[in-house]
Amino acid sequence: MVWLGGNSETHHLTIPPLVRYVVRLRHKGLRLGSYSQYQLELSDKVIHLRDVEKRTYLDISQVLILEGYKSPRGFNLGPESVFSIYKKRKIRDKRLQSCSEPEIIWVAVEKVF
Repeated sequence: MVWLGGNSETHHLTIPPLVRYVVRLRHKGLRLGSYSQYQLELSDKVIHLRDVEKRTYLDISQVLILEGYKSPRGFNLGPESVFSIYKKRKIRDKRLQSCSEPEIIWVAVEKVF
């Protein structure tokens, strides 16, 4: 038996082989590690102040303290904490927007009679 494939005129005379396969699909975005509503609001505010308003981390920490924000564990936000929030949020956003990584891990071709 020969499988010709395509639009061969004798294609109707042959049966194509059966192909079975397993694909592993990995995506870093599936590991969400979700933010609480407060963490999301706080990190959105930090991203806006840094990327849109071009403020320094010290300036951002002072703005957040004046507006009553605290760290998720209840402490005052210093510039180091603001930098950490900014950096981790950027890493998270990049991971969630990354492409999937498909991998074929098993293939079997069987003749069909």
